[in-house]
Amino acid sequence: MENLALRFIRWSASFLVLGLLTGYGPLGHYLHGGVEVACPWAPTHGHVALLGWVGMTIFGLVYQALPRWANGRTPELRLAKLHFYLCVSSVLGVFTNGILGYRVLDLISPDFHYIPNKPMLNLWLSIDGSFLTLYGLGCVLFLVVVVRSTSYAEASKVSETDRAHAV
Repeated sequence: MENLALRFIRWSASFLVLGLLTGYGPLGHYLHGGVEVACPWAPTHGHVALLGWVGMTIFGLVYQALPRWANGRTPELRLAKLHFYLCVSSVLGVFTNGILGYRVLDLISPDFHYIPNKPMLNLWLSIDGSFLTLYGLGCVLFLVVVVRSTSYAEASKVSETDRAHAV
């Protein structure tokens, strides 16, 4: 479980940098007079930063603590690994769709985001939504792993040192 936790943390650090870099898109958009129209990169920046950096960091920290909270139960490592792959692929998918997907659809229908061209905009948002749904499925797996892998310690089994730490 420790290696998986570290994997979440390392990827979250990568997504931190990627999220910060994608922030330059909205910044440039607004600096060049795009204030009256929403920037199409802003959701990409937000999703990569929040889901990639913040979400993956929290998952990694919980997975690090999970063996301690298991109280004799075996953590669901297989489901936790699937959770990891779903989260990484979905954040990378949101990033790719937000940058490359936008550019490809803009070549097919110029300014589809600004006019708006509803079919193209809906296609772009639907692709994004499918990746966000994958992330959501990963979160459901996270819930299953946490619930199946943890249990409350019985009051009689709580040691004196744990009681001392609680005070």
